[in-house]
Amino acid sequence: MTGRNAQYVEHRGVNATPDGDREIRMEGEKAVYTEYAYGQPAAREKEEPAAGESADTRLLPSAVAECVEPISEEDCLERLKPIFYNNEADARLFMKEVAGMQPNDITDLVNRWVQEKRISDYGYSRKGALWSILNDAGIYKKSKQNWCRRVF
Repeated sequence: MTGRNAQYVEHRGVNATPDGDREIRMEGEKAVYTEYAYGQPAAREKEEPAAGESADTRLLPSAVAECVEPISEEDCLERLKPIFYNNEADARLFMKEVAGMQPNDITDLVNRWVQEKRISDYGYSRKGALWSILNDAGIYKKSKQNWCRRVF
């Protein structure tokens, strides 16, 4: 994707799987990649319309989607502390610095802090656990695939 306002948004049912052979390359200042997975209504037998009701006017059950709220700042700090060698001050400073940052700037900061030994690299925690926490908190909303491509 190129362009200042490029976007890629994919809506699919929860049982649908994306193609495994695609490659997503994001470029541009405001490029956005978003995937949505929705629940699908349970399959049910075809019903005949009731008297006086046409098949077009009956409402079918809508898809059920789970709404997940971001975790609180305190929960986020508790989950971050082990990644920051249990240094709460560094975890708080990190949270303060990433607030309002662009996703690419967040990954650049993570890379710098890993080199400075402020973020633990034990078990590749920066690749999976850190992305999961920041994603759950609503701070880094891009996919894990994008995160792993930017964080080394």
